Parts: sequence; C-alpha cells; structure tokens
Amino acid sequence: MAKLTAALPTGNRKWLLAGGVLACAATVTVTAALVGGQPDRAIPYDVNGDGIADLTVGLPGNTVNGHPNAGSLLVADGSGSGPESTSVRVDQESPGVPGDAEPDDGFGQVVASGDFDADGYADLAVSAPVEAIGDTEGAGYLTVLHGSADGVYDSRTGSFHEDTAGMPGAPGRDEFFAYSLAAGDLDGDGYDDLAVGQPMDATDGKANAGSIKVLFGSADGLRPDSVLWVDQDSPHAPGVPEEGDRFGEQLAVGDVDGDGAEDLVVTTLGEQISGSSDRGSVHTLFGPFDAAGPSDGSYVDSAHIDGIGEFSGSAVALGHFDEDPYLDLAVGVSDQKVGADGAAGSVAVLYADEDGYHHDDVDVFHQDSPGVPGAPEEEDYFGASLAAGDFDGDGVDDLVIGMRSEAVGSATGSGAALVMFGNTTGGISAGGGVWIDQDVDGVPGVVATADHFGWTVGALDTDGDGRDEPLIGAPGNAAGTVTVVKVRPGELESATALAEGDLGGDDGERGDAFGISLPR
Repeated sequence: MAKLTAALPTGNRKWLLAGGVLACAATVTVTAALVGGQPDRAIPYDVNGDGIADLTVGLPGNTVNGHPNAGSLLVADGSGSGPESTSVRVDQESPGVPGDAEPDDGFGQVVASGDFDADGYADLAVSAPVEAIGDTEGAGYLTVLHGSADGVYDSRTGSFHEDTAGMPGAPGRDEFFAYSLAAGDLDGDGYDDLAVGQPMDATDGKANAGSIKVLFGSADGLRPDSVLWVDQDSPHAPGVPEEGDRFGEQLAVGDVDGDGAEDLVVTTLGEQISGSSDRGSVHTLFGPFDAAGPSDGSYVDSAHIDGIGEFSGSAVALGHFDEDPYLDLAVGVSDQKVGADGAAGSVAVLYADEDGYHHDDVDVFHQDSPGVPGAPEEEDYFGASLAAGDFDGDGVDDLVIGMRSEAVGSATGSGAALVMFGNTTGGISAGGGVWIDQDVDGVPGVVATADHFGWTVGALDTDGDGRDEPLIGAPGNAAGTVTVVKVRPGELESATALAEGDLGGDDGERGDAFGISLPR
C-alpha cells in the first residue's frame, strides 16, 4: 500500500483514502425536479425537506465507544442564517444504523446525497471503505440514511457491501468498496441512483484495475437486486482493464452533453497511456443507463493535454463554467510536476459540447499560470480537491481549488484554497481569483504546520439565498474545522470557521479528521 500513502502526511488509515476521495466523496450533481409526471426529487443534502441544504461533515477518525477511527457523521440543519448551532451525530452505534462501530472502519470517509426514493427528502450514502466484511479486511461497506421530516437520525436505513444478496462480486482484501460515490438519475426514471467506485478492485484478474457498481433507485430506495457492474471490459466503457488503472477513482454525475439524460464521469487515475509516460484519463459514460450499461462512452487521456500527465484525475468537479448548455469538467492533477517542483499540482478545465469532452478545448491552471496567486512548490498538491458552485450569484458556476499542503510562510502543510470564477464568454479565469488561507484578513484561525486547510473543499448553499458557499476543510487543525466562505470576484466577503463544538457537539480530539468529507 506504499503507493497510496507516500504523499500523505501520516500513515493512519483514516488519511489513507483521503488524498483521492471525497465524498463526494465524490462530486454530486443532481437535478432538483423532473417533468412529465415523474416524481420530484429533493435538492441534495436537504435531508429534512425544508428547501435548504444541510451541512453534512464526515469524521472518519472519530472514536466511537472506545473504538478508534470507527468514524461518524455530523449533520447540522441549514437555515436562513447558515448552519444551525445544533446538529446530530450518526455512527454505527446510532439507532437503526446497520453494523457495529469497530476500530478503523472509517465511517464517514465519503458521503454523497441523492433522493433515492423520490419522497422529497434527500438521502445520504455514507462510506466506510476500510470496514472488514467477515474476515476480509478493507473490503468496504456502504450505509444509506434516508431523509425524513426529522432528518436522518433514527430514520430508515439500508446497507450494501459485496456480500449483500444480489450484489455482484465478492469481498476482497483492501479493495475498498465505496471508495468513491456519486448520485444522480442515470436511468431517467425519476429516482436518483448511486454510482459506487471501487478503483482497487481486481478486474479480469488485474489487481487495482478498478470497477463501478451502479445501484438504481426506486420507490423503496436503492435496490440490491438490479446492480449494474461496469469496468473497462463493459460495453461503451473505453479501454481494457489493466493492473493499476484505478478505474473509478473519482466519479461525478450530470448532463454533460445537454441531451436531458444524466451521464457518469469517471477518472482512471493510473491508466498508462500507450506510447507515453503519462498516466490518467477521463471517461464519460453517457445516459440513459439501462440493464446493459450506458448508452455510449467517450474518452480523454492525459497524453494529449499539455501539463496534466502525472496521475490526472485525483479530483473532479462538474459545473456550467460558461453560458452554453453543456456541463464542463474540472480535473485535478495534484501530483503534477510544475517546472522543477514535483507534486506542485495543476487543474485542467475541459469544456463540453454535444459530443462530450475533447482534447482540444481545455484550459490548464497551476501556480505558474498568469494571474494565479502563489508559486509552484514541491508537494503543494494544487488541485487535490475541487468543488463547483455559483459563488457570486451570477448564474455561472465557479470553482474552488484545494491545496492541502501549501506552505504558508514556514508552516509546511498549512494549506490553502483558491476560488476562480466562471464567466459567460471564456469560462474559468484567473482574473478576480480569491486566495484563502488562515493568514488572510477575515479568515479565522492561525496558520500552523500540518493543518491541511484545503485538504478537502466543498460547495453548498447553507443559507438558502441562491448562492453557494465554498467550504474548506482543515482536518489536521486540532480535531478539524470547516470554514464557510462568502466570495465575489476579487473580494472575500466573510469567512466562518466551524468546529464540532460550534455545531452543538463536543470539542472532539485531534485525529477526528472533522472536515475531511464535505458536500459537493
């Protein structure tokens, strides 16, 4: 497992997955309502159905009933003034939650949200990717917490793993089922579905080739009896399974080509490009999906885009960064060498058309790009985490970029984030960008070594005003913090740092990793 931990600040398993996941775990792009008599879906993360998204934060390092790193999830209701100062904490000892809290489960490592039963309440899919199944360590476990008028605490639940009846495959040691997650209506029936990435899955006998399982929604929620298993041997999934490809590293769902059907974007972090030393590719699996798989597929590889050749696909974010009807894609390449600096990091923004993404319509940004603040330094990991949202309320999506190990002064690993804004004519631009670290006026906190401010970034409209707020996680800052930011081009309007205690919990303890999983 050395190749997974080499760039991370500690060997503890709660950090093991964090460099390449989230909650977005996984990026989630979900349409709020459907037409034509289909059921209406809740907005993502609105677990109590009041029309305002609720702040959901993973704590995979939390100790539960004496079990270190068992993990938990904290949910604070959104309100007109932002996240409430009270919250609920859910773990595998909570009422009705399947399984048991055990050391090193990492419950809360990745979270995605969709309305899987289309009842008007958003549901939460919560990953414990390190959890053992029987005697198989690191097999992975997925819990679904259904929303209700009272939220997700003591609500209806479900669980899935590779030993669940009807689930294809079998538990494998350190194959990390539910390493990545993304939700959306892939089959167009009005119920959100869940794509479950397993990039370390052995496929066709090839270790770490990777695969994805799609669980389809229904009036009863996600169904284990109709799971679609996709790998690079599947129809319309370009390529072939190869050792170390890591197909399914990152996932995102949205209508890329503007045809009204939602599509699945997949990164294959370790894919070796033939005739090149470059690694990494992006697959678009076009909807609608059916029992046979996606309706079509396309492929963009790093060998044909200057500046993204070193494990491209460490993070993804979908957004309408310009005025056209197609959904654009930001791709993190956090290990990219910039000049002489290894793992300085870069971000590629791919602009879509009716056929998806192409090699020749891409902008690449790094800290040596004109207008981008700072300078490339070894192991900054610019682009380690990405999230998209309309932060300034102009109707065009913007991008927040995490730099989990950016040094601020002499504080190595302190971390930073950068907001870059979209515009109708040119897409994402460095002009008007807002740099955020804990030494910037108005940002709470103090710069400190290994805070990892920006290890994870997110986006959520926590106050219901129609503008998304960038969320910046600092899981190494004591027990961890999440900073909620208001920005406009060239202006940091406000920043509020939240710790566990600010949301009605206890103060927590170092290692909880509060903020390592944030809404996208």
